[in-house]
Amino acid sequence: MSFVNPKILYLCPLGKQQREWRLEAAPQGYDIRMVRNTEITRDELLTQIADADALITERTGVVDRELIAAGKKLKIIQRVGSLYHDIDLQAARELGIPVCIKPMVGVLAVAEQMMLQMLMLLRAGMPLQHTLLQPPETFGKSAQRTTEDVFSFNWSRTRRVALLTEKTVGILGFGEIATELAKLLQPWRCKVLYSKRQQYPSHVERQLRIHYRSPEAVLAESDIVVSLLPYSEEMDLWLNAQRIASMKKGAYLCHAGSGSVIDEHAVAEAIRSQHLAGAAFDTYEWEPITADNPLLKLAQADPAANIFLTPHIGSCNDGRQASRDIFYGNVLNALSGRPLEGEIDSA
Repeated sequence: MSFVNPKILYLCPLGKQQREWRLEAAPQGYDIRMVRNTEITRDELLTQIADADALITERTGVVDRELIAAGKKLKIIQRVGSLYHDIDLQAARELGIPVCIKPMVGVLAVAEQMMLQMLMLLRAGMPLQHTLLQPPETFGKSAQRTTEDVFSFNWSRTRRVALLTEKTVGILGFGEIATELAKLLQPWRCKVLYSKRQQYPSHVERQLRIHYRSPEAVLAESDIVVSLLPYSEEMDLWLNAQRIASMKKGAYLCHAGSGSVIDEHAVAEAIRSQHLAGAAFDTYEWEPITADNPLLKLAQADPAANIFLTPHIGSCNDGRQASRDIFYGNVLNALSGRPLEGEIDSA
């Protein structure tokens, strides 16, 4: 099977920089039409797909029967991500077009980063590490070599650490990262609440074991609030002092969404007043982080404060998949007759 200058229609809802990265990863000799979903009309979309050999769609965006049927030359529909409820699988099956999914490794990495954040806070990882820098005499102990019967359990006399098991975890901003996070939380028997502008279909909620709530209810009901909110003008510093005050006393806040959606001063004050039991951040209003960042200053001034900060590394991964493979690997497979990965049973 051979194609001359194959045409790929790529529907991507993300900003300019993200779209440019995806174009840079494209294989040579391919005609990639990168389209932002919000910047094209329906008629234009139907025209664009008419001569496309492949459709790549990222995150969510309806791929219905009319759109699939308009793609007379389509050999594959590739969803970058693991959600496919908005793709008409029945129409694709009838037209003989395979539908495949493939989560991005960076997305999986951020989901794991959120697990790390939650566990570090619940286990008071940073404050407890600080206790190791103090001599045993500080705790009225002398060091002894451990044996079967000689050990010094909890020599720092810390409070009992909290468990993640059966906690209520509320996720603000539920997209691909949150989807993978919800899957990771299932063995921990957590109740997972989520807020999103548009509620997912009931079968998706059942599959992911998630429960829809308003943003206000997520804040009020959750033991742990996970912020994965994207930035927009209306979301600028959205999680402010008033909304933080509406969270449960003793709740934890984990953040890896856009840095500028959270008032960091309000978070620091909530930790200082002990309204929040801890906060973990991987993204910040100013990056690289500045010396006057209120969370950084509090962590430096009070090592007992339960604050866990990382330098925006959540999407770093072990390099198992190159960018080209993530976005275009399955398309190359489809156009060359090789086996597909992640094909969804359309029957």
